[in-house]
Order: sequence, then structure tokens, then C-alpha cells
Amino acid sequence: MCLALITAPLHAADESSGEPFSLGVLLGPSIPSASINSVYDALANESISAAYDVASNLGYHAGAKLRFGLTGSLSFSGGVGFIQFPGQEISISEQGLDVTLKTVTTYIPINAGLAWVPFQGFIRPYLSAEAVYTYRKVSVSENGFSQDLINQVFGGEPLEPSSGRLGAAAAVGLELNLGGLRPFVEVKNTWTNLVTKEAGEPERSFLNVSVGLIF
Repeated sequence: MCLALITAPLHAADESSGEPFSLGVLLGPSIPSASINSVYDALANESISAAYDVASNLGYHAGAKLRFGLTGSLSFSGGVGFIQFPGQEISISEQGLDVTLKTVTTYIPINAGLAWVPFQGFIRPYLSAEAVYTYRKVSVSENGFSQDLINQVFGGEPLEPSSGRLGAAAAVGLELNLGGLRPFVEVKNTWTNLVTKEAGEPERSFLNVSVGLIF
């Protein structure tokens, strides 16, 4: 009882000053929005491991993030990531040729926004909302014949122009405070071109399921 009375003001003071500066690394599967149902079906009809295998075959990501307190339970949240979706296909018709090629789509998002960390206990849930600038590039999978064909048809030009777009991201996560280290799990949805999108451009979004470590 006395110990609780003594530590309560210290805990309140910590919360009022916000959380300290922290860095983290993360990785896991990435799922294009159009493929989320296939992962859900595997989870509902098979198992968590089967759903994870389906998701891992669709795409993957790695990244780094930072967070530091602003006031009370509100913190700045930011980071950078690398996401790839291999094994996709694109059909092209040019100069009388109809060809289907396997491609790799790469995204590099840079995030900045706010996180809400309601309390700084052993278990720390959090929510975040961020603005995102995303660089996107599409390239042909390693295949000498396909690459030679692309060079002939397009005169060495890229299969699809690289682009940068402004969007948004929202995440929910859970950390465990183990002293100097904080392992966490996080689910984040990113809408890469929510703010800036050219006429006729489809909406592009994906879901990241991450495990990571904050230190």
C-alpha cells in the first residue's frame, strides 16, 4: 500500500513527460489489399501457420521506426520501410506482341505522424496514424529472354515508370516492456496514393503484419 502511494506520483510524472526516444526494427509478410481474403480464408479454414505461409508468399517487408514522446500519451511516430511483391504478372501488347511477364513491385515508404500510447506499463498497446510518401518501382523478374524482349520492344525504357505518391497509414500494435528491450507485434495498413493519384490510376494499398524489437 505504501509502495503504491510512493510510486504512483512517479508513474504519473513519467506519463506527463511522454515516452523516451526509441528506435526499432521490424519485418514480416506484406499482403496486397486484393489478396487479403485469401489469407483470411486460410486462417478460417486451416491454421495460423497456413495463413502466415500464404501471406509470406505474396510479399514481405523490413523496416525501421522511431518514436518519442510529445506530451502525455501522445508521441511522434516515423519510419522507413522496404516492401516487395514478387511473382506478380503483367500483360503487354506492343508491336504485334502479346506477352505476359512476371514482375517484382518494390515500395519504399517514408512515414511520419502520431502515435497514441495510453499507458507505459509492462503491456503497451498503441495506435498510430501517419502521412506516407511512397516510392514505387516495377521491374521484370530475373529472366534473360524476357529482359531482352523488353529492351527490344521498349527501346531500353522501363516496363513501368517509377513513381512517388503521398498517402496515409494506420497501425495498431502491442509491446512488451522487458526493461531495455521491447518486442512488439504490429498490423499496419498503408494507402500509398490516397492523397495524390493520377487520373485512371488504381488505388494501391497493402497490409503489413510485423514482428519487431524496440531498443
